[in-house]
Amino acid sequence: MSEKRKIALFVSAIGYGGAEKVVSLLLYELTNYYDVTLILLYNEIKLPIPDNAKVIILSNPDETFKNSLFGRLRDNIKFIFKYQNVLKEYNIEVVTSFLVRQNIMTGIAKMFNADLKSIISERCFPSIMYKDEKLTSILTKLLIPYFYNKNDKLFSNSIYINNDLKKNYKLKIDASVIYNPIRTEAIKPELTPYKNFDDIFNVVTVGRMIPVKNQKSIIEAISMLSSNFYMEIYGDGYLHEQLDQLSIKLNLSGRVHFNGNVNNVKSHIVKGHCFVLCSLTEGFPNVVLEAMSVGLPVICTNCMSGPLELLNDNEEVTILKGSFVKAKYGLLVNVDDAVGLSQAMKFLQKNPDARQKYSDLSFERAKTYDIKNIGLQVKHLIDSI
Repeated sequence: MSEKRKIALFVSAIGYGGAEKVVSLLLYELTNYYDVTLILLYNEIKLPIPDNAKVIILSNPDETFKNSLFGRLRDNIKFIFKYQNVLKEYNIEVVTSFLVRQNIMTGIAKMFNADLKSIISERCFPSIMYKDEKLTSILTKLLIPYFYNKNDKLFSNSIYINNDLKKNYKLKIDASVIYNPIRTEAIKPELTPYKNFDDIFNVVTVGRMIPVKNQKSIIEAISMLSSNFYMEIYGDGYLHEQLDQLSIKLNLSGRVHFNGNVNNVKSHIVKGHCFVLCSLTEGFPNVVLEAMSVGLPVICTNCMSGPLELLNDNEEVTILKGSFVKAKYGLLVNVDDAVGLSQAMKFLQKNPDARQKYSDLSFERAKTYDIKNIGLQVKHLIDSI
């Protein structure tokens, strides 16, 4: 039997972020076909990874992300040299990196290793993500075009991200789309019953508490509804205190619950009556897939990108301000429209048949993105170089 091809996946850490969840799932599939090494900048592994994947940490023990510009620059230089040495020491034939920092490092490594095949993966819109910090915006405008184009191929989780890279960062290498994977359930969980309209109606959401996730919009929407609408927030971030204060200001302190980061988030959100994503922008939202995979009916802002692809096969819709649209697999509202969001939540609460319908559609839709299917797509991409 021929020896397995040596490949590596490169990401900063395995935390609770979307890219990290993708890497965690892909490891279990790709180890079936390859000799896989996971390369991390920092020693943080919060999600499960397979025992047969080698793990290499580039930082020193107990070293963490630096906040100062000088500290980050010093770390980046150190990591670049260590990264190149690891690739050569372990005879890595193909490396796949995720997110801008690692992708730039992979472009540099490729310049000094002619035999290395490299695939990079972008998971957000750089022109949106980095526009607010002037220095970061300038640096990415310079570094992304130069170093991304040193690699062999790129894949993202949205055609719109690829278009952003081509238009604003002069991307020239082959670019494809592979959507985020999810581990689906064989049997659909029972949707939490809701028969008495006076009972508590639990709305759930998951995401980092940062501006782009826009949880304040859901809190504002909850405040417009009757007192039996409750909200469960999973995730953490630097806006936690601000969001907590907003809920107190709107007299929701007993109705909005902050649960922090949790393991196996699906086992928590499945207890809700519906799921809401209210982001200003996304790549391809893992949390929506997780909700759909357990049969939760979902409401999403029609942000760039992901929700339209997930909920309506990427077919455009027109949504009136203060309202919502019944898409094929869920409900869509305009970005940052708390009134429209409140109306969508009220619709699912008052219409049990529609809630059951979207529950069933969610569960079936999620199967399209099962890790078995997505893993094979990534394998085919790796085998193509």
